[in-house]
Amino acid sequence: MAEALKAEGQGTLLDGIKPYFEKAPLAALALGISSGFPFAMIGATLTTRLAQDGITKSAVTAFALTFLAYNLKWAWAPIVDKFTVPVLGRLGARRSWLIVTGAMVAAAVIFLGSLDPRASLGWVAAAAIMVGLAGATFDIVIDAYRIELLEPRQLGVGSGMSQYGWRIGSAAAGGLALYVAARWGWSAAYMACAIFALPAVVAGLIVGEPERKVFREWPERMGQRPYLIFVLAFAPLYLGARWIDALLAVNILSNMVLVGYLFPLFDLTARRARDAGKPSALTWLGLLPVVGVGVALWRGWDAPEAMILVAAGAATLLWIASLKPIEMTKVESGKVGPLMEFFRREGGMMVLLFVLLHKIGDTLANLTLRLLFNEQGYTNDEILFYDVFVGFWALMAGIFVGGIMYAKLGMKRSVLISLVLMMISNLSFAGMAAVGHTNAGMAGAMAFENFASGIGGVCVGAYLASLCNLSFTATQFAMLSAAASILGRFLSGTSAGKAIEGIGYVNYYVLTTVLALPGVILFAWMMKSGLVDRSMGDAGTKGEGDARADPVGDHGAVKPA
Repeated sequence: MAEALKAEGQGTLLDGIKPYFEKAPLAALALGISSGFPFAMIGATLTTRLAQDGITKSAVTAFALTFLAYNLKWAWAPIVDKFTVPVLGRLGARRSWLIVTGAMVAAAVIFLGSLDPRASLGWVAAAAIMVGLAGATFDIVIDAYRIELLEPRQLGVGSGMSQYGWRIGSAAAGGLALYVAARWGWSAAYMACAIFALPAVVAGLIVGEPERKVFREWPERMGQRPYLIFVLAFAPLYLGARWIDALLAVNILSNMVLVGYLFPLFDLTARRARDAGKPSALTWLGLLPVVGVGVALWRGWDAPEAMILVAAGAATLLWIASLKPIEMTKVESGKVGPLMEFFRREGGMMVLLFVLLHKIGDTLANLTLRLLFNEQGYTNDEILFYDVFVGFWALMAGIFVGGIMYAKLGMKRSVLISLVLMMISNLSFAGMAAVGHTNAGMAGAMAFENFASGIGGVCVGAYLASLCNLSFTATQFAMLSAAASILGRFLSGTSAGKAIEGIGYVNYYVLTTVLALPGVILFAWMMKSGLVDRSMGDAGTKGEGDARADPVGDHGAVKPA
């Protein structure tokens, strides 16, 4: 984008269009297509299917908890950063993971489509979690690959192309699902949509491995206290999740807690064993509690064999936590991991707080829209046209405008404007709920919402990418993108349905607007104080251009912090 600006801040139309046809942004488009489709399969498409099958509102909104897989992906993202897939690894670390995770997503989507919610809602929940896990892992690889391909000057364009792709994948998969389901059933619809895993894989095979990847050994140290807290926190978190699941009558949140513990358990245990000078094979003792929980889910928590295995597993993990670490060498003490590197930056915690807050209102609103459509009697064809088709073109326009804003105003101003627009867009849903079934009202609301989302996707997406350190791209972006929606998804899954039943759709969407305000205020303060610039990672500063540049004030120069 920086090259598209002349010295006096002007540029020709051709200068503005050229960056979109460079290799990396075009790859970002294909990656976005594959990234968007699994989200649609467990989002709007599954919501429509469940609503049409007569599932209760509270149960339908509880399925928003399956998206927590995307919010837990930081737990296993280090696997993608650190390891290469056997055999396929000859193609490169990123490309081999694209192939494997793409196949996983396609298989999980087909399995979800083969199930009947009326026959077994529990199995549908399990299958939706599988799609979420596969899709989240696919996202880890796609995000890391995209960020490493894009130069700093391409972050705005690349983010825009990724958003174009995401919406194309999401809308096309959602539209195809509705069209096929109306004629041949939901099983055929999900099977047809599995083909959307291919664009990212094909792009990776054509473009090749990224050149900006920085390799660094990670710290092998795992402190006794953090490990002990990790182990002991499982019981209260799991019991709390079971209690919430009982209220919602859907076993989703407790399963997500299990997923959140399963992946990091073996890695953290291996590091603890090495810290104490023990063989890494000690890690396999972690199978005891895992098997115990599996038996408990199968036979019941009061089954003797389950109780014995869980108790033996807990005792084993506590013993591993008690092992005394051996003394660190100077080289080991200087190693920094991905999360520690981020939080050691100035303002790291404040940046994370912003990321947590800025999408609460937007997430709460969007995950309930299909319930409103069903309540107001919109048909599948009307949803397909006004939500999918009109919304698609409005978002395309928003992405285009977002790219121009990013180039002309710089990242900071464009992010602030996009946050305000996304907040206001929630009021259009309140208006639609108040008016009732009207195609013009639905078209207007979905057009404005998607236009604002398109601008926000470009500007906020570029900002999150710029926060990454190139040594830990997959893990840090997984953490940031997970944090961006975790609160909204948790609240949607646990309380959105009941809130709508209690206060009605109009008041609910007004509430989502109010909840978006803290994120806007916080970013404005970070921008004014200079914290946005000082907390940025080298993905936004290393290479061609600098994401901190302010085209309005200094024509591309970076202002001192």
